[in-house]
Amino acid sequence: MKKILITISEGQFSKRQILSLESLIRQNYKTHISADPLLVIWNQVPAGNIFHDYKNGQPSILVIESNENIEQHQRVEMFEACTRDWLQITGQRIDQLIISVLDTPVFNKLLQRNSKHLTIPGKVKYFLRLGTDLLSSRTFKGYYTFNSSF
Repeated sequence: MKKILITISEGQFSKRQILSLESLIRQNYKTHISADPLLVIWNQVPAGNIFHDYKNGQPSILVIESNENIEQHQRVEMFEACTRDWLQITGQRIDQLIISVLDTPVFNKLLQRNSKHLTIPGKVKYFLRLGTDLLSSRTFKGYYTFNSSF
């Protein structure tokens, strides 16, 4: 299962926008990258903790996992489709959107780096909290989300 990690500010988008964005991202992934199953996870950072151009802002960051053998034109088509759809739904400017399509090994290194600094008890606490947040959000909101500031 491939993964997409999306980082936004808490409260930046409505539930309806998030569900629409996730649906379009899934469709674009299937069209331009692969029919692999996807796990989309939303990282909602507390408002005021994301900066853009040295000012408090609300950029959106999409990190998309892909197979190692995708062609450059597939990446470009994915960028273009996601950018078009994302900006239409959110009303953001193009300079507020960051999209990267990373091969699986690079994507996994990025995820592993996020917990490298934790002690063993810290990792246990982190992953228990992460799992609890993801399951409860899926149940009550309809999508997987967590708050990275816990």
